[in-house]
Amino acid sequence: MTNRQVATCQFEPVIGDTASNLSSIEKLAQTLPDAVEFAVFPELCVTGYDLDIVPEHQNSVPGETTKRLATVARNTGKDLVVGLPEGADESVYNSLVYVSEDGVEATYRKRKLWGEEAKRFDAGTGPATVETPIGRVGLLLCYDLNFPELSLAYANDDCDLLAVSAAWRQSFERDWRLLCRARALDGTCYVVGSNHAGTQSGRRHAGESCIAGPRGDIVAKTTDGTATAAATVSAETLVRARRKNPVRRSREFDPEQ
Repeated sequence: MTNRQVATCQFEPVIGDTASNLSSIEKLAQTLPDAVEFAVFPELCVTGYDLDIVPEHQNSVPGETTKRLATVARNTGKDLVVGLPEGADESVYNSLVYVSEDGVEATYRKRKLWGEEAKRFDAGTGPATVETPIGRVGLLLCYDLNFPELSLAYANDDCDLLAVSAAWRQSFERDWRLLCRARALDGTCYVVGSNHAGTQSGRRHAGESCIAGPRGDIVAKTTDGTATAAATVSAETLVRARRKNPVRRSREFDPEQ
């Protein structure tokens, strides 16, 4: 692992306007420091968070949308972690894709569906990881963050970072950063959390995107008037954190439990 950076990006998508939302993703990626290896964007940000439009806006993965994301990755020099509705055979998933200039490197399907999501999506069945120049990355979506066992499976797989995309409402704002910090601490890893900004279909989102370090501290965050935040991922910091908090060595992990 080298001392490269990761970034979190937030914006207010336009409901149902994929072209506009892809343009927003590209514009934000263009603003990031050269050292950023990958950037995380919100849940379902390609379409906006509106469950009623999912049937007519589902995407094949790989497909035209991910081809466009690969072009953005090529043009900006940044890999992208982006949320979209994925259609596969007879199923539709709330999915998160990791896209490089070469295309889709990993696809994660949300396992813990929140509220009405269960009427629109099928649940995913397993974790998804991707190898990057700055470490192994595990993928999660929003409500998944509430379930430590999902994150701990990634710790057991020696992940150095978790990329978490969300559509976290303002009414649960305090939970969002608390859970990002908790999952970073109990996994002794970095957590890169991206949340929606603004209001969509009556939902007011919290924003507050952040990057948490392996000691559970916030090392970078969006603030009023900013849409991105970046932080260095340090191999030395991970080693020190795991020495001071040796939960990975102490934990008896049984994937069957």
